[in-house]
Amino acid sequence: MDVVGSLASILSCLFSQNSLQQSLERQCRHLRKPRKNLNKLKDLVEQLDARKSDVNTKLDQMWLGKGMNPREEVKLWIKSVDRVKIQVSSLTENNNGCSFNFVCSRIKFGEVVEEKISEVKELLDKGQFLDDSVAENLPKVGYTLPASPLMECATTLKSLTRILECLSRESVKRIGVYGMGGVGKTTIMTEINNRLLEGRDFDLVMWVSAPKGPSLAKLQKGIGEKLDLDLSMIDDDVTRAAKLFEALNRRRKYALILDDLWEPFSLETVGIPIPTVENGCKLVITTRLLSVCRGMETDEDVEVKALQDDEAWDLLRYKVGPVVSNSAEVEVIAKEVTRECGGLPLAIVTVGRALRNAADVSEWECALDELRASTANIERMEEAVFAHLRFSYAKLKDDTSRSCFLFCALYPESHQIDTNELMEYWMWEGLLGYVGRMAAIKRRGKMILNELKHACLLEGLTQNAVEFVRMHDLIRDMAITIMRTSPHCISKAGTRMTKHQWMEEWAEDVQRVSLMRNDLKYIPFNYNLMCPRLTSLLLQFNSFSENISHEFFENMQFLKVLDLSYTGIDFLPNSVSNLENLSALLLSNCWNLSTVPSLAKLNKLMVLDLSCSPRMKELPNGMQNLGNLRRLNLSKTGIEIFPFGLISKYTLLEDLLIGGCGSLWGSMTVKAISGGASIEEVISSNLSSLELDLWNTDVFDQYAKSDHWVQLDKFRITIGQPQVQFCEERSLAFSGRFVLRGNPVSLPPNTLELHLDDCADIKNLSMCLVNVTQLKSCKIRWCDDIVCIIESEEEENTLSMLERMELLVLGNLKMICRDVVRPGTLMSLKSITVEYCPKLKTLFSGQILLQLKNLEEISVRSCTGMEYVMQEEEGDFMGGNNFGIEFPKLKRMKLKFMPLLMSIYDGTIICPSLRSLEIASCEALKRLPLDPLTTPALEEIKATRTWWNSLEWDQPDFKNALQPFLIEIRLTSTSDR
Repeated sequence: MDVVGSLASILSCLFSQNSLQQSLERQCRHLRKPRKNLNKLKDLVEQLDARKSDVNTKLDQMWLGKGMNPREEVKLWIKSVDRVKIQVSSLTENNNGCSFNFVCSRIKFGEVVEEKISEVKELLDKGQFLDDSVAENLPKVGYTLPASPLMECATTLKSLTRILECLSRESVKRIGVYGMGGVGKTTIMTEINNRLLEGRDFDLVMWVSAPKGPSLAKLQKGIGEKLDLDLSMIDDDVTRAAKLFEALNRRRKYALILDDLWEPFSLETVGIPIPTVENGCKLVITTRLLSVCRGMETDEDVEVKALQDDEAWDLLRYKVGPVVSNSAEVEVIAKEVTRECGGLPLAIVTVGRALRNAADVSEWECALDELRASTANIERMEEAVFAHLRFSYAKLKDDTSRSCFLFCALYPESHQIDTNELMEYWMWEGLLGYVGRMAAIKRRGKMILNELKHACLLEGLTQNAVEFVRMHDLIRDMAITIMRTSPHCISKAGTRMTKHQWMEEWAEDVQRVSLMRNDLKYIPFNYNLMCPRLTSLLLQFNSFSENISHEFFENMQFLKVLDLSYTGIDFLPNSVSNLENLSALLLSNCWNLSTVPSLAKLNKLMVLDLSCSPRMKELPNGMQNLGNLRRLNLSKTGIEIFPFGLISKYTLLEDLLIGGCGSLWGSMTVKAISGGASIEEVISSNLSSLELDLWNTDVFDQYAKSDHWVQLDKFRITIGQPQVQFCEERSLAFSGRFVLRGNPVSLPPNTLELHLDDCADIKNLSMCLVNVTQLKSCKIRWCDDIVCIIESEEEENTLSMLERMELLVLGNLKMICRDVVRPGTLMSLKSITVEYCPKLKTLFSGQILLQLKNLEEISVRSCTGMEYVMQEEEGDFMGGNNFGIEFPKLKRMKLKFMPLLMSIYDGTIICPSLRSLEIASCEALKRLPLDPLTTPALEEIKATRTWWNSLEWDQPDFKNALQPFLIEIRLTSTSDR
């Protein structure tokens, strides 16, 4: 018997208790052959590792074949196997080469080995999974979608950042993402989808492509598919909605992305639980129509804009390949091709793929010609781009909206179209109907204009309080393509045309022709055009140094709009006299025009504009027959006689513009002189707008308080001698709607616009506004005596209706408002422009800051003494410098050429609508009062890189957050100050 056996016998004799005996037997067992047990453990671990490998193989097969995920039990088993393997490996390494000479060590090691053997056997038993029990179809959070290189563009990143910021705010439950077709909305939302999946903030992320038509069933089934819910066998909308509602509620917190939505719908009708702060759900829609966002009751809307030039170029190079950089000749043409794509990613990608690795210059030249000619025969251009854009056109409300849209393509490429002029063209052509006064008709036009902008077919912009729209180049190309067939229109506007080849394209079915803004010098006399369906002929801004033949208009009997403004014609052809359907005859700024034929047959004429044609000395014959005339503009012509009783015949006349008409009114008093019209006749007519000159202030004094003024929406009257010596008399001019020359007088209560030019004896604006309560626009220029606009709280007029204010070249202006202001002061102000006011140190200060809740635009320029844009006064109501002040509607701020400007505001400005900030040559300004979280709509910060890098920040991360919005500008000179 060995030593171990003897020891066990002795110990068993000494201890009689069973428990002690069993313990001793177990310990003695561990002392015998420890290496044998260790080898057994290693063998079992190898079996366990092999079983794990088999399970993983099954899991891979289930995922690849059926998209099934591991069950939680399997995940836990694999985790336990990995843990045991590590422990056994450690156990083996720590005892490698041990002689096991010490009894206690051998006993302890044997116990651990036995425990691990038991644990491995248990895992082997548990790991005998059946094939169908390894994995299961768990509800997916969502699907990762392929990304695009477009996401590297700064313009796209701005939109992406804005959407993510909206998603992070609890108060924002529904988000609208809109923009023209092909601009990249889907690409951005693809990235959003992937980021939401990575963040794991939602139980379910669903991407659903919305049906093209208003199909409730298709939309419900599309959402159901993302939930693995088969609704195909359910015919009832209500039942499908109930099933969807139940399934979505089970998944609780969802994010639903609806791509390319064309019609708004009710969430309840579809079966979508309404997103709330409590449930944390989010709805994001992409659409081309802002009206859809509004119909979906979105909390925030994000417009996706076209790429900047450098971004578009980078994208084209990526798609075309290195061939662009390898040839200088190709690169030059490729950049022109990129510009023709107008920053539209879909067009750039399509063109780039068609010209991939194209090294032949002729291929690029051909593509450029196609783009410029609006034919787009480039491979897949029609299918991928124009068809995409044409769907937006087809979805417009009706044929009237479509006709109004196509009319915009008659303007030159990239032209800024004055919206008032555009709506008047629509009006004269009859697209808006003829019923009602012109203001009511224009309101209908305004609705259509908004529809076109909301459909992203037109881009809206404002400059100097004038509204414009612009048509994207490719949208214009699409419109011109449509107009080649029906309605057949010819648009050669702004093409630098000098000859008459364009006439070869005319056909009998042509409806509109635009040759505006070219350099046409003449129209051949031998052309006898047959255009019985022609409604608009736009020839303005051409020299026409040779006259048009008298027969040219003979076969245009249906013509409604003829525009020859800004041309050099000497006379109007006699054939115009037979255009009996003509609605608008526009001859403004025809510098050589002296003769207009008889208008007696033009009894449908609604507007006659001869303004700024100084060689016109007499009214055309037949003026008494123009019973439908709505507007007569003879301003700044040489016409001196206006027959008595003529205005009375124009019962529909609304606008009479006869200011600066030679000596039209002569030294007229209240009564008519030499058979001419009287001021009584003018003021007694049913006008909406009036512009005239009077040389006798007594006439105005007699009628200034007359009830006749009340009916006028717009009026401009000049009183006093038009020729005055500056040293003898300074002019007090209320122009644009009202003009005075002489001493200040009380203006009519319904004065809407006021211009003060070069005025003496005016200390503040309220001197002229005692009775004026509806003033909306005010422009003050060269009035050196003005020190303050609103003097004190005693002033009766608070200018509460004023929307636009321009203060220009006021050498002594020191403040906008003095002392304490009355409630309501400037409460409607939307836009303020201040330039060349050297003594103005602060734009707004004190209590007036709380009144400016409607302010949308601030522009301050070359005010060399300005130190603060906004400033609290000592002991003011707003407290310390860290206090935030809110301007909820402020969209744009421009500050330029002010070397002493130290601060915009000492605290934080909360501007949720701010889109654009431009700062140039303001070297002393070292801080932006912006918090990225309070400026969610920000799109651009225009500034020099040097100034940007010199800024000091309230928070270190503010600069990083605002950096993507920086658009670097370069100041080449100060000549534009």
